[in-house]
Amino acid sequence: MECKPLPLDLRAFCLRLRDEMRSSANHSGSIEVTAQHLAGEAAADESLLRHIFTNLLSNALKYSDPGGTVEFSVVRRERDAIFEVQDRGIGIPEEDLDELFQTFRRGGNVGERPGTGLGLVIVKRCVELHGGAIGVRNREGGGTTVTVRLPLFTTRPGSRKKVRGTRSQNQRNKKKKSRRSATAKRTRS
Repeated sequence: MECKPLPLDLRAFCLRLRDEMRSSANHSGSIEVTAQHLAGEAAADESLLRHIFTNLLSNALKYSDPGGTVEFSVVRRERDAIFEVQDRGIGIPEEDLDELFQTFRRGGNVGERPGTGLGLVIVKRCVELHGGAIGVRNREGGGTTVTVRLPLFTTRPGSRKKVRGTRSQNQRNKKKKSRRSATAKRTRS
């Protein structure tokens, strides 16, 4: 898997995803979308974003009471897009938080709800490919908030000047490898 960012309207993406989740027969409940301060051009790999937020929204709906509301928000802070998925569901037991992003791990309180324990592992990998970070705030029995911070904006708000370091780690590694390869070819000649 690699990150291939292209220009993307984040507000439209969030609304489209909400509508797709709404039409899914697997979910009862609603998703409330808030998108604020998104001026400027964002560049993201829509396929990776889709993996991230389909999983997080699915989980939020799955672990909430039927008919509950999940809040899905995105706001811009400098070059970062800060996404939050917040539910008022069963929460995650404190003792399970450290292992949340490990393969085949699930919360001890999930009961008979279906799942494999792979979804959050994939989510974390997709976030890392974008050069971002993911965090969880939790109240067992009182809901969960998952925050995803992704460096998706190439300019500062109100500026056309590029922000340094907006490439993902994956892109930086490719560029270094390309330079080393070119240097090695010149050295051999």
